[in-house]
Amino acid sequence: VSIVSDAVGNTICAGTSVTFTATAGSTGGGTVTYDFKVNGTSVQSGSSNTYTTTTLVNSDAVTVDITVADGTCLTTTTATSNSIVTTVNANLTPTVTVVSDASGNTICAGTSVTFTATAGSTGGGTVTYDFKVNGTSVQSGSLNTYTTAALVNQDAVTVDISVAGGTCLTTTTATSNSIVTTV
Repeated sequence: VSIVSDAVGNTICAGTSVTFTATAGSTGGGTVTYDFKVNGTSVQSGSSNTYTTTTLVNSDAVTVDITVADGTCLTTTTATSNSIVTTVNANLTPTVTVVSDASGNTICAGTSVTFTATAGSTGGGTVTYDFKVNGTSVQSGSLNTYTTAALVNQDAVTVDISVAGGTCLTTTTATSNSIVTTV
């Protein structure tokens, strides 16, 4: 008996459905009972040759034991499959923080100040940064810094990010903290 998984590369995100399919051979025309196991513990036993789950955790090993009843010319009535170890990646929620290079977030009028955004938990995706002053977009793109000399007293700078192509993301957007600058 052998089993295969429908998970590409045997890698999934936490909570993702994965199906294992067993193929029994040389059963002598007998009736096959499939006993699917996760880490050696039986999780499903019966006539179905498939097992579907959403509860795997990283490095869980799935196998299947078969028992053949009423087969002819069998040298044994049981067999154990190969083991499939599944990599389960944690689900990620993107984050972003923004900091200012202005000491104490205080500047003199007309002084240039640079804001730097740091994105986290992006699952390897491509990040787009949308810098906003008082809620209005002033710069959007792949650059994670924004420099301006046009702030007025109590202007609030935030950053929204969007992530494209990341793995295991629970959402593709995040909003930063707000930096209020005294001018």
